[in-house]
Amino acid sequence: MRSIIVVDTDVLIDLEHNHAPWLKILLEEKTQQLVLPTIVISEYWAATKFVSLKDQAEAEDLFSLFDKQDLTEPIAKKLGILYRQKTYTTGASTADLIIAATVIYLNGLLATRNRTHFTKIPNLHFFDTHPPPGYSPTPGVY
Repeated sequence: MRSIIVVDTDVLIDLEHNHAPWLKILLEEKTQQLVLPTIVISEYWAATKFVSLKDQAEAEDLFSLFDKQDLTEPIAKKLGILYRQKTYTTGASTADLIIAATVIYLNGLLATRNRTHFTKIPNLHFFDTHPPPGYSPTPGVY
């Protein structure tokens, strides 16, 4: 069974700068479903370099490697529960919470280097973006 891995903005930036070899491998192998919430596209697109049409085209090519997930009504309801229960750290942004709600809704794993904004959220599981040397890039839940 394929795992669903939801990619956060920091990991997408890492991929762009060749700092996520594990993600490159997963994209090539196509053994996992790699999901990009559209809020991540928004955060990524906010960079000033995307004034350039060349950079925009490269970003579109990058986005095309992933399945996209819009903020749907069921995900918005998960988000509402997170807000109501206040089970998140004070540094978490609305974008962070949308990403978390997406992961929970999809019953997936979150690939991020920024775990501090997500640590208190119940039922949220992480993908290990820093496996030990020699370890195959297989998803791990913890």
